[in-house]
Amino acid sequence: MKKPIALFVGALLLTGAAAGALTGCDAGNVPLSYHYYKSETDEFGNALESEYDHDIMYQNDLKTLGADPSAIYITEGAEKGYYYMYNTSDPIGATGYLAYRSKNLNDWECMGVAYNPTMYMVGDVTYTAFSTANYWAPEVIYDEDMGLYLMFYNAGYLFKGLTFYIDVAVSETPQGPFTQYAKWKYDTGTAEEKAEWAPVADDWAAGQAGLGNGKLMVYKPLVDFARMPAGTAIDESWQKGDALKPGELPGFMKVIDASPFIDEDGEKYLYFVQDLGDGKATSAIGVLKMNDDWTPDYTQLKKLTVANLVNIGDNKEAANYPSLAEGSVNEAPFMTKHGDKYYLMYSANSYTQVGYSVRVAVGDSPMGPFRKLLLEEGGWLLYREGEWMSGTGHHSFVTANGNTYIVYHAHTDRALGGGARAVAFDEIKWVENEEGREVPHCNGPSYSHMPLTTAEWKNIAGEATVKSTNTAEGSDVKYLTDGLIKVHDDLSVIKEYEMGEGSVEITLDFGTYREIAAVVIANAYTYELSVGRITRLEFAFKDGKTTGVAYTGALQYDYDRYYPGEQYYVTGGTFALEFKPMLVKSIKIVLPSVTGEARALDEIMVLGK
Repeated sequence: MKKPIALFVGALLLTGAAAGALTGCDAGNVPLSYHYYKSETDEFGNALESEYDHDIMYQNDLKTLGADPSAIYITEGAEKGYYYMYNTSDPIGATGYLAYRSKNLNDWECMGVAYNPTMYMVGDVTYTAFSTANYWAPEVIYDEDMGLYLMFYNAGYLFKGLTFYIDVAVSETPQGPFTQYAKWKYDTGTAEEKAEWAPVADDWAAGQAGLGNGKLMVYKPLVDFARMPAGTAIDESWQKGDALKPGELPGFMKVIDASPFIDEDGEKYLYFVQDLGDGKATSAIGVLKMNDDWTPDYTQLKKLTVANLVNIGDNKEAANYPSLAEGSVNEAPFMTKHGDKYYLMYSANSYTQVGYSVRVAVGDSPMGPFRKLLLEEGGWLLYREGEWMSGTGHHSFVTANGNTYIVYHAHTDRALGGGARAVAFDEIKWVENEEGREVPHCNGPSYSHMPLTTAEWKNIAGEATVKSTNTAEGSDVKYLTDGLIKVHDDLSVIKEYEMGEGSVEITLDFGTYREIAAVVIANAYTYELSVGRITRLEFAFKDGKTTGVAYTGALQYDYDRYYPGEQYYVTGGTFALEFKPMLVKSIKIVLPSVTGEARALDEIMVLGK
């Protein structure tokens, strides 16, 4: 990796040891020492990635391999202040799960094995979980009432390939080790619970393993529709003949992507996917109401979505709603509540396709019904544009320090997609669409250097008073600090700041001195409106009793990175610079004078305290 280009426009540092060089009350105009992030190029003119200060910036460099990430923020115990993540990962992913932790969502430390399936011997009898392979898509939640972390997952039954069931494991700590629910109940439960969750002999599986009858005892999964009581009522959208497969495994339904949700009233729900296969041409998302101890209430089972249907049962196919474009897949559900609405988010298309993406449906109850929002309504939360990201899907939301982030996977082959995936994240904001409905908006998928707000710093630009000398008719400086980056041309309510001809000076005034460490400016959504150069930035600073104005040199936009070979223009590209933290009262951004050219900037972000 190449080091970032350091533009030392002067030797004076405004904080630290160099601060003593300033004397008197007015330092006047002084040059600022800073790092400006701009790609270097190789001998063929291709942009090279640069290293960055991981305490100040982040970029989705896709260095943490794995798929289907579940991220949580720890608010108590020895790991308080850490983010934890679990995913479908190698090499342990085929037989269990690893745990990772981070202080910033960007740099992940492997904490080792969080869960390995139950397996032990008593004499010549083997005791095992129902599965020892094909462990996919873990999702972890903390249950305050139980005082436990619960890891929901799907796995294939012993010797039956991709015959998936849903299970859960529990732990008192986020790093584990997690214990399979059935084993935990058998070891710690009441006499009645011990009887319910006792391992049972599986002589067919024993024969496959070369063992004799009675020599293989299996701890069963949490959710098994074969155990659904006879006559259980299922809503009209999900008839038994559609949901359950008769025959060799009576009552079996192939299910993946378990996702738990605890509502504000304490009620518990488990979302899941009826997977492709077993005669199903499309996948569908369903929900089970759960009891207080997370056992399923099979009497409350509903189907919530089907690929390319806006509403269950309306028979309006994708031809009537061409913006759905979901292929044959609805999977990876994740539920959140905002205001009085419930937002069921899910992934559409196959996970290997570049168009794998996160979509949004909205409802009035955790059990639905849900209506999918269309593209122009903000229904496409995270998806590909250009070739800088691919296959952005299977996500989780995590909230910390007042901010919400989406953690998701993307293809390591950004252009072609495929099965190799790595972890990425971006910030989520809530906006009102044209109909006045609040919807989540993602400032991504991002490819640029972005300010890191997941730890001690935050974006304080929205706290400043913003003025400009040259605003185009119909535009407004408020778009510069609304926290929204226009990555896609879908939601018309997300706007950028447009400027008139001539020179432009944009000023952010905080009214008091604030400690800041970086400024990041998102360029226009389109190449035609993009700004090629910023003349300088000016910072009204204070160091002790000394005040002055620190200035930068010209900042050239990194077209090598954001417009590579004119193949595509990267939306959300940034001017990004960092410096030693300093106290600043106002920031002025000076742009060169132009004639006959329209220009726009999308967002100004100031990393501060």
